[in-house]
Amino acid sequence: MFLDCRPNPHDGGRMTRALVYEKTPGTHFAIDAEALHRKPELLKPFGRWLHVRMRVLDTAAYMICLLGVLAVPAVHWWTAAAGLAICVLMLAANRKTAGRLARSAADRSTEAFRRLHEMGCLWLVKA
Repeated sequence: MFLDCRPNPHDGGRMTRALVYEKTPGTHFAIDAEALHRKPELLKPFGRWLHVRMRVLDTAAYMICLLGVLAVPAVHWWTAAAGLAICVLMLAANRKTAGRLARSAADRSTEAFRRLHEMGCLWLVKA
């Protein structure tokens, strides 16, 4: 369910949240889901509206947090905590969604696979 923390060799070994998957038996690749979530423009070459989709999902998460805080005077104090918890969980799900979108693009075409590698978002890992 969760992403793995792996060092990204394209970014000087910086630890990042990565989606690890097996392309062929015994060959594992990692996709830097955190970088793709942080910069959704990197998803543009793989689909027309993927970058917009990520922005909308993030905006929805932040709006839920804001609504939880704004509901405190009308409802109760716990709405702020619930809004924050939902926001954090949605952002984690959005990060994983960015990795899954890149993975499906890499599975569809070798050109997308190569482009992800050139962007520094895909690398070979040991299982």
